[in-house]
Amino acid sequence: METAPLLSVSNLTTRFGDRVVVDDVSFEVRPGEIASIVGESGSGKSVTSLSILRLVGEPGEIASGTIVFDGASVLDMKRTELQRLRGAGIGTIFQEPARSMNPVFTIGRQLIETLRAHLSISKREAYDRAVSWLDRVRLPDPDRVMSSYPHELSGGMMQRAMIAMALCLEPKLLIADEPTTALDVTIQAQILDLLLELRDELGMAILFITHDLGVVAQIADSVIVMYGGRILERADVFTLFDAPQHPYTDALLRTKPVLGHRAHRLATISDEVRRVALAGPTGAAS
Repeated sequence: METAPLLSVSNLTTRFGDRVVVDDVSFEVRPGEIASIVGESGSGKSVTSLSILRLVGEPGEIASGTIVFDGASVLDMKRTELQRLRGAGIGTIFQEPARSMNPVFTIGRQLIETLRAHLSISKREAYDRAVSWLDRVRLPDPDRVMSSYPHELSGGMMQRAMIAMALCLEPKLLIADEPTTALDVTIQAQILDLLLELRDELGMAILFITHDLGVVAQIADSVIVMYGGRILERADVFTLFDAPQHPYTDALLRTKPVLGHRAHRLATISDEVRRVALAGPTGAAS
């Protein structure tokens, strides 16, 4: 018996004035699944994630569609329901953690405030839980990190602190928007391994947003390929890599040599790939 989706996005359209940035997008994420949205810059990946959280700023607006999370309509939620959703229901890791954290507050204060905003616990309990989470994401000397300001941490440490902040409420879904782009290859691999460990430990689903099909090959169960605000293809990761149906997806996979069955297959997107996408599909998207 198939598991009911945790997140269901149907016919989502998001506009900025007259410009359609997300165009009639539909997909599902099931409990425990790692679904990846892949596409180049400007494809609508990040705006899709912001729409799910109802964080699209003006002049942007969700023009049509439905978003259902854990059986509840996100577009019908009141402010207090949205506050519970963001954090307790859906955790988020942004591409640049330094811009997501308040530079004038310590990591500890920001973690404690996150915990106490959602849980009825004392400051001491929140502190202990925050330290425990910094330890779980394998940050050395968590007590020192608690008293550190964001600018005092390296990029890898900052990303681990951001993961702790996103997961300390143990959400059912984690949205990870390009969480490893600014990191070197070694740290990137460590962060991906950490996310996989925590997914298994918490039983949560992950919506992983990236431009890098190499990362997708390492972690994803299913893949959504976007271009120009539209979904061009949806498939499980093995089918997508072994038998892509859309010429754009096929061109992406051919831009770099294959180093392994689920290894690095993409770094940059060529003019030819863009031309193929703009020409429209010659094969059916699943």
